[in-house]
Amino acid sequence: MMQLSIEEHTFQAKSEREEQKIGMLEQELTIKMEKLKAKTEREWLNADKERLNLEKERLKFKVDVLRQRSQLLKEVLTIYYL
Repeated sequence: MMQLSIEEHTFQAKSEREEQKIGMLEQELTIKMEKLKAKTEREWLNADKERLNLEKERLKFKVDVLRQRSQLLKEVLTIYYL
């Protein structure tokens, strides 16, 4: 087997270091993408939660109005049949 020259060893070492750097950058990018994905999902869940809370409040209001109308109707009928 031929011996590698000093330049070839140096080039090979630099090449391996560059490959390691690329691998680490890819891992860093993957982590950042996962964090962004999790943040986006959390924001969507918060928005969904807020929409559900608004719908709940709207339904509570509707129930209150219906109760008031029912009570008024009872009072009117009571007065009418007295």
